[in-house]
Amino acid sequence: MNLTAGDIAKLAEGDLKGDASVRVSGAAPLEKAGLGDLAFLADPAHAPAALASGAGCLLAPRGAEELLKDFKGAAVFTKNPKYAFMLALRLVEKEARPLPPAGTHPSACVSPSAKVEPSAHIGPCAVIEEGAVIGYGAVIGAQCYVGRNAKIGRASRLYPGVKVLDGCEVGAECILHAGAVIGSDGYGYTSPRGTHEKIPQLGRVVLEDKVEIGANTAIDRAALETTLIGAGTKIDNLVHIAHNVQIGKNCLIIAQAGIAGSTKIGNGAIIAGQAGISDHITIGDNSVVMAKTGIMSDLPPNQVVFGHVGRPRLQAMKIEALLSKLPEMHRTLSKIKKQLGL
Repeated sequence: MNLTAGDIAKLAEGDLKGDASVRVSGAAPLEKAGLGDLAFLADPAHAPAALASGAGCLLAPRGAEELLKDFKGAAVFTKNPKYAFMLALRLVEKEARPLPPAGTHPSACVSPSAKVEPSAHIGPCAVIEEGAVIGYGAVIGAQCYVGRNAKIGRASRLYPGVKVLDGCEVGAECILHAGAVIGSDGYGYTSPRGTHEKIPQLGRVVLEDKVEIGANTAIDRAALETTLIGAGTKIDNLVHIAHNVQIGKNCLIIAQAGIAGSTKIGNGAIIAGQAGISDHITIGDNSVVMAKTGIMSDLPPNQVVFGHVGRPRLQAMKIEALLSKLPEMHRTLSKIKKQLGL
């Protein structure tokens, strides 16, 4: 990145105070930023930290002009400094981690019946099976596997070691991190004679546009139809999504969460770390399941729940507080029983 403070102001749609010609070539936290760095202040309450910063250019919220009147560098006041900082980081990322060039590495194995756009990149030792479709500008990293009749959409990126198995579909502008597995068999068995017999899993997985899947996350194919991840949903590392699950748009599913089969999750829901969602239930739109919470029945929209049995958050917090008082309550009850001769 090689931008002036004036360029940053245009990018942030903000108001510049200071020298527009100040140049920044990097980005850093407030406390570590130097003259060549861009930093941001999200909360005016932390203005003293910004004043002590050595950043050459600062993104700050509108309304904090007076608090930052003594800032030594250039300051850009904008509606959302964090968002503007993210836009600048995208420019840094393009330089620091450029996309690999179009073309197929000599060590890759591409079926003659696969359809690969010339603008796509197929990395070393990648395997593209028969009937697969690789879209415009897609990046298939080293040692990736794209199964028979699978589809990878426009500008999607598969980091090294991703597996998209037979018949599964990845939409446009998706990001799949290293080790993710899309389309592993669902966990389905029947036990008619005392032994567990595998039920064939013949469905598929569909990721809609702009979905991100974290490292070593597994999403199982449906038994007969489709396991669906809605557009804009972001799934963290080490998450398991079971067969036939339907996840809505713009959800956040956080590390080590597990969602059991045939559950439906509404749009905008948040499933926090290590939460466990039972099978064949519905989580309503915009509901939040907090960390380590277990959900065993339907959850209406716009709820925030916590605890091993997923109670409303405030109720669960009160119960947790009361649990710490149980020893004292037990001692008091024992004294009362003794006084009453019970």
